[in-house]
Amino acid sequence: MKPMGTITKYYPFIDEESKSILDSLMNESSSYNDFVHLLCSMVLENEVPITLAYVAAVQAWWCRFEETMNRIQEKYNEVLWIKPWGYYHGSLERDQIQQHDALVGSIERALDWSHEEWIETELHLLHTFFHHPFGDADSLLEPLEKAKALIDANPQLKCFDSLFYAFEGLNKAREGDMKGCLSDLRMGRVLAEAHDDMLYKYMNMLQEGDILRFVDVQKATSVFEDLYDLVQDLDVPYFECEVLNDYAILFEATGEFDLAISSHFEILKIMGDLRPSDTLWILLARYYATLGDGHQALEWINRGLESCGPLDTPTMYNLKAWALALLNRIEEAEETLEIVHSLTLKSGMEIHLQNHYHFSGVVELKKGNLLDALGLFEKAWEIAGRRPRVTAKNRVLLDLARVEILIDNQSIDETKVVVPGKWLSKLETHALERSLPGIRMYAALLKSEFYQNHGQLKDAQAVLVDALGITDSLGVVTLKKRITGRIQEIEHLLREKELAS
Repeated sequence: MKPMGTITKYYPFIDEESKSILDSLMNESSSYNDFVHLLCSMVLENEVPITLAYVAAVQAWWCRFEETMNRIQEKYNEVLWIKPWGYYHGSLERDQIQQHDALVGSIERALDWSHEEWIETELHLLHTFFHHPFGDADSLLEPLEKAKALIDANPQLKCFDSLFYAFEGLNKAREGDMKGCLSDLRMGRVLAEAHDDMLYKYMNMLQEGDILRFVDVQKATSVFEDLYDLVQDLDVPYFECEVLNDYAILFEATGEFDLAISSHFEILKIMGDLRPSDTLWILLARYYATLGDGHQALEWINRGLESCGPLDTPTMYNLKAWALALLNRIEEAEETLEIVHSLTLKSGMEIHLQNHYHFSGVVELKKGNLLDALGLFEKAWEIAGRRPRVTAKNRVLLDLARVEILIDNQSIDETKVVVPGKWLSKLETHALERSLPGIRMYAALLKSEFYQNHGQLKDAQAVLVDALGITDSLGVVTLKKRITGRIQEIEHLLREKELAS
């Protein structure tokens, strides 16, 4: 492995012995992953300068080598500025909620103990990963601004600027400034490339791909393809899992659910000793629930609750209520939503309120209270419609179209022209304008149901036949099977109708 800026950026701050050891280890290594293993073995098995142990602790944290992180903590337990790098961060909710206070206390003690500006800067940037409460911009900005003040005052610290831009971009996205966000992330990427810092390049590209999912799925796909190549070179299992996780959400947005699901199954294969993220269970449950598979959705969310324990956040409980409703376990779903209600009020976050409205609506739909369900879905749409998340828009629009068709079916007037309702039309337009092939196919299934309800079997058939030509992606295998099955059912009904006449 050639020397990389991810490591050599520390050279202005560390001793000659540490630099010599790092040069030698990089020369021996086949990849960044291999280098970190060799470095950590070196600092654990030998007496080395404390600065080298610090660099090793940071790299082990980035790679999420949990066992190695713990061993470094045990050996260097008196070095206060190594301690903060012992807190595992593998998810946005679980680890922020469970470890934020302890991590911040550890950083504060380290800052009292060390006045090395490069260490202070990096510890403030570490804090930004654990900012809490989840989604609170102020908790993100405070450590970020402290890091930036140090960087601006000392030209030697410019090597950390790229990571600042990754988090500054994230903050702008939360404020709705997508253009400013993408500008910052691209600046961060340019700076990372200038310093040959592949970790910071990875961070900026990962955020860019995630943000582009809201704006342009084609551009997002291109970023994730390049990012996957980068993590193959770095050879770190955690990075590959993280990219697959976020890439899967892009597949979810486009309605390519089979690819989304297979991405997470691939993560489970790669993980080995890595700690499963709460995100893995949440997303698998969400994919299956969106497909209407309550059994699989409930199985995965229950595994998540067993793995992570009870979290003081509505996310998993909302999904459990949704899965239970899909299975017609209405009483259990309503009991779960009661838990969610208090957690939602406590969180004060719109995304949780949107989901609470949505899944309460699914319960009412299953109870046959269609107008109540419609009202709740419309409240969910009021929130989803003004937020950038494509996946949330998809889920709410699918159920709005579904309940609209059921309401229409209760009062069919054969004297009126058959025209799809506003929510089905909105779903189709949304999927077409954003180039979401799987969602277009899902909309076609609903539209064919609408036409069949009105006795227009040939129109129902034509919609589905056209839908089969939308994409050949492996991500829509399940939807294609459903479409093919529905075509066969309609063909059977047409033959019966012809024989009867």
